[in-house]
Amino acid sequence: MRPWELLLRNANVLHSVLERAEPELASLELDAKRLFILCTVEAHPFPADLARALSLPKPSMTFLIKKLEESGYLRRQGEKGDLRRYRLTITAAGIKARDKGAGAVNGIFGACLNSLSAPDQATFSRIVDQLQPRTLKRKQRGSE
Repeated sequence: MRPWELLLRNANVLHSVLERAEPELASLELDAKRLFILCTVEAHPFPADLARALSLPKPSMTFLIKKLEESGYLRRQGEKGDLRRYRLTITAAGIKARDKGAGAVNGIFGACLNSLSAPDQATFSRIVDQLQPRTLKRKQRGSE
């Protein structure tokens, strides 16, 4: 199998999971990108860092942050000492939406993973970890 074919299969799994979770996410005024932001914002509270962590263009991140603010899920706070920079914090409503949305995705993807044996799940997890970009691996090791 050629590498792009494996990448396409991986993308198809991701899209399938997120498509099946879409009704639950929509009921929370979320989509996959907004859910990923809510799940990642505590580790990356500055918009530029968050955009980098999620591989999203900064203009897209700005748009999505505004939508999450309108939903009452995120709040911006100016950063002391630098009026151009602001920190994002997740609100109580954002935590509730994040947990419900992540629960929906966890249930769907968990069912997919449960179709694999325990050793295959461990192998899959190890392989995915090995494929992470080096900068992400370093950050994950530093937080353990």
